[in-house]
Amino acid sequence: MSEAAIQALVDANPGQATFEEYKLFSDVLVDRAPCNLLVFGVGRDSGLWLDANAEGTTTYLEDVKEWADSARREVPGIQVCDVRYHGRQFMWPVLRRLSHLLRLRLPSDVEDTPWDVILVDAPRGTRWYRRGRMMSVYTAALLGRRTSADVFVHDCHRRVERESSDQFLGPEHLVAQVATMRHYRFS
Repeated sequence: MSEAAIQALVDANPGQATFEEYKLFSDVLVDRAPCNLLVFGVGRDSGLWLDANAEGTTTYLEDVKEWADSARREVPGIQVCDVRYHGRQFMWPVLRRLSHLLRLRLPSDVEDTPWDVILVDAPRGTRWYRRGRMMSVYTAALLGRRTSADVFVHDCHRRVERESSDQFLGPEHLVAQVATMRHYRFS
């Protein structure tokens, strides 16, 4: 993936990921492609990841129906699975001790796929009363531990993302952090 394509994405998607964050993810994806790529959340970057992994399997998980429907209309060949999150960010202090409640229900084909690269970038989680990414991080950790997966978590400057990543992915698996993007590797 070219640096120009990444810069174009940053320019078209202000306030989201930085060039360096996208590059961290892109470099690993391009190195591992074709692979099995699982992305929590659809967005303006969805087509770019689908193209970068053109010969592999790319699946997106989305909880906002309008975003999922928009991605299906606008990105040819995209596979989006509708998911439902429960729990809110303010519930994190309790849910962190009841991790069995954090497992996201996935379609069996998603559950059974050996994922090589996983990107956690949903749900939105921008306010204390919104859904946090603790379910996404927990589920990514379960799926990633089955294989030698590279797991990325975006927005780790936020408490829930940072703490759930520390707890479920483990600091011993942290390979790199660029700005708010963390890269974990299981081997």
